[in-house]
Amino acid sequence: MTHAPTIDLACTPLEDTFLFHFPTLAAIDGFRHVITSRPWNVATHCGPDVALAVGRRRRVCQALGLSFDGLTAADQVHSPHVVRIGASDVGAGREGRHTALRFVDGMVCDLPGVALMQFSADCPIVLLVEPRRRIVGTAHASWRGTVAGITGELVRQLRREFGVDPAGLVGGICPCAGPSAYEVGEEVRRVAAARLADGERFFHRRDGTWRFDLRAANVDQLVRAGMHAAQLSVASNCTLSDPRFFSHRRDGADTGRFALIAGFAATVG
Repeated sequence: MTHAPTIDLACTPLEDTFLFHFPTLAAIDGFRHVITSRPWNVATHCGPDVALAVGRRRRVCQALGLSFDGLTAADQVHSPHVVRIGASDVGAGREGRHTALRFVDGMVCDLPGVALMQFSADCPIVLLVEPRRRIVGTAHASWRGTVAGITGELVRQLRREFGVDPAGLVGGICPCAGPSAYEVGEEVRRVAAARLADGERFFHRRDGTWRFDLRAANVDQLVRAGMHAAQLSVASNCTLSDPRFFSHRRDGADTGRFALIAGFAATVG
């Protein structure tokens, strides 16, 4: 099984919360990104304090030096669909899911000043960056999206839309359910084994149930698509055991969402 480095994220305080980031990606000139955490729920459709979510998004963008007007989100329906962000898409979903890009779980973008926003409460969010050409890609890789190959599709769209060489990409997999924590049924294992290359490698038994290693499955897709494993960083945080992050499986369906917000500043420096 292909392995990528598992790392501890760096974090900085913002008011009563913390913003996390990948140190290697933070070193890219002009690139800005953070992963939000509790108690800030940044979803407008579920969880606590939904009326505060848009204001919190604004403050995160301000802290990053990115324009809130350029904040762009997908509606995340557990699909394998990845689209290129054009000028007419900019700002979709910034104030709520009702205006987010429909039927989409992944985005690729080369527009300066545009910040991509994706949400999670256990699912991996994949972040890819082409530093030289200032291109960003993100994907919400739920188990359905993972099995459908969304992470490989993210790389394919970066190649198709921009001619990106996967070997030049760097990236990270954000906090998610850990490899020993994400419990699934036999029906999920069966589908994954049928769809993923050597898919049974990503499952093991614990306490009589199957556990799905979503991190490893998505790293495998990225490497098969041409990325170097050493260019990937996998956040060590397991959302089911780390109380700083929202978790659907730990807290229930009414929990909030944390978010990845990432993009290149309009000007370098």
